[in-house]
Amino acid sequence: MFVFELRRALRSPLLWGAAVLCLVLRLVAVWEWLPDLTIDPVSMSGAMLLLAAAALLSAHLAVARDRRRGVPEALAALPGRAASRTSAAVAAVVAAGTGIAALVMALYLVIRASMGPVAGRLDPFEAVAGVLAVPFAAALGAVLARWVRWAVAAPLAVFVVGAFTYLDGNQSGYGGWFLPVVLFHGPDWPGRPSGLHVVYLVAAVALMGALALLRHGPRPARVVAAVAAAAVAVPAGAVATARAPGAEVNALRFAAAARPERLPAWVRDHYLAPGSRRCERRGLLTYCALPGYEPWIPLWAAAAGPVAEALPPWRRDRLPVVRQWAESWATYEDDDAPSVRAFMVWGRGGTGEDHRALLAAGLIDLVTGLRQGNTSGGEGCDARGQARTVVALWLLGQVVPPALPQDRLVQIGGSSYAAGPFPLGVGYGSAEVGYARRLLASPGARARVWAHWDTLMDPRTGIEQALPLLGLRPEATPAPRRPETAAGPVRGRPCG
Repeated sequence: MFVFELRRALRSPLLWGAAVLCLVLRLVAVWEWLPDLTIDPVSMSGAMLLLAAAALLSAHLAVARDRRRGVPEALAALPGRAASRTSAAVAAVVAAGTGIAALVMALYLVIRASMGPVAGRLDPFEAVAGVLAVPFAAALGAVLARWVRWAVAAPLAVFVVGAFTYLDGNQSGYGGWFLPVVLFHGPDWPGRPSGLHVVYLVAAVALMGALALLRHGPRPARVVAAVAAAAVAVPAGAVATARAPGAEVNALRFAAAARPERLPAWVRDHYLAPGSRRCERRGLLTYCALPGYEPWIPLWAAAAGPVAEALPPWRRDRLPVVRQWAESWATYEDDDAPSVRAFMVWGRGGTGEDHRALLAAGLIDLVTGLRQGNTSGGEGCDARGQARTVVALWLLGQVVPPALPQDRLVQIGGSSYAAGPFPLGVGYGSAEVGYARRLLASPGARARVWAHWDTLMDPRTGIEQALPLLGLRPEATPAPRRPETAAGPVRGRPCG
């Protein structure tokens, strides 16, 4: 009977359709981002809720089959009793759901690992918990089929569990770690009780299977199994909820008066202490990454290294460190030492080019002082007509082609965005871009920029004064009075 039910479950288009859907949707969501194994299993666990919902509905249909009109009479001729049919159906859907979920999780992690340099640290318990969410839902569907006669019970349970899971987040507010999946984990958040969650899910599946069988009568073995499973599931879920990062951690992340002494020691040691990052010298710059993110250092070097190499030799002895930014604890960072900020995420394709431009722009800003006079907030100051703007765009052109600034947001973290004119954070126009492109095409540009560096970096030096020094001729048309961007004129005071 189990084999028969297992074959039915494995042939179910509902399970396989949900499996393909959750895998494809998750891959589409992360296609532009490099893999981070700290959060990828958690994110995939959230997508696995689609497969869990399918397993719940499949189990409910299988276990409630003998309640449909005309079916009990047909099943009466079978040798097995109702309890045997229930146990076979529950075990089959649980086994099929677990196998399909494990396949989906494994495929996802393998595909992600092949998408570029892998950062972060894999917690295997997080991946296992994502898989176990599916048999958890299947067992829940079996309990509802035995104890609740309403046909709407299964879809209603899907809605309620999904809503509570979304509202719970990582703060244990709506169901805590008694839910099959706990969403929203950041790469620099405190550790999660993933091992206890796995214990809870295994015990919860056993408990709900025993409860489904108890509907056929309180036999001693069924009662003992239910009590034993509850004795494990309830404490495991309660302890996991108590140990999980709570609302107080969320409050610390967004604290207005940021004082490091308020933080837990784990956060201070891992993200704020002097030795919290692994530093590596590449070329002219030093790159410091959080543990597990060292594989991204070559990507940062490809963005900042060409800019450093284009600087005059006497300007290279004071270059800042490229330091990875801990997004959640940015308000607690010590900003006394100048550094270029690398991000907690890194993109592929067009998103990766945006990140390269932003990282290069951070170094360009520190060496040129272009944004020091920015008093216009996110709008950016007006750098039109300054010689150093052309040099800044020339430096940027060592990494990405210079273009007009764009008023858009670029995601640099789980919930953080770089605002202002992209990528330099200041406004300029087509004249500055045109001169920078001509300078990039000039074979002797580097020597001329080095020879006149101090003059070119003076905010008082205009483009007209700089053109002879750079070996360029004036444009045929005068520069516009206000700097254009891809979204229109830039508003802001002149960069000083």
